[in-house]
Amino acid sequence: MKGTGLPAILAIVALAIGAAMVAGPMFAPRCTPVSGDETVIASVDDLPPGTARFFCYHDRDGRELRFVLARLNDGSVRSVFDACRQCYRFHKGYTIADGFLVCRLCGNRYKIDQMQEGVASCQPVRLENLPRGNKVEIKVAALEKGQPLF
Repeated sequence: MKGTGLPAILAIVALAIGAAMVAGPMFAPRCTPVSGDETVIASVDDLPPGTARFFCYHDRDGRELRFVLARLNDGSVRSVFDACRQCYRFHKGYTIADGFLVCRLCGNRYKIDQMQEGVASCQPVRLENLPRGNKVEIKVAALEKGQPLF
């Protein structure tokens, strides 16, 4: 039975990768639902510096558009879609770990303070926001521009 070890190992690896891709959506981060007709308002009261949180908005067609709000260490708030310019086709989005935004497909990591800079073609897609004290306002039109990402 020489030579059967490598094919068996490759088969196990292929099955594990396939299982991870199928199960990926089950392990997606929870998002806080927000709604609005012309604008969406999200509270950032309990968002300490160096952290981020996921939000989701359902458009008129019922499609879920996800985004991330992150408070930088200087206290400012930035926002990106929960989609990467390169990997969005796989609908995996990001997760947050140890002060990093991490692409759930390719594994690229972005420090929360630098998440809008990206690496090579894998870059978080920016989403404009307007800070309003302890809340952030996002135009629904800006969210809807991100529909192709989802």
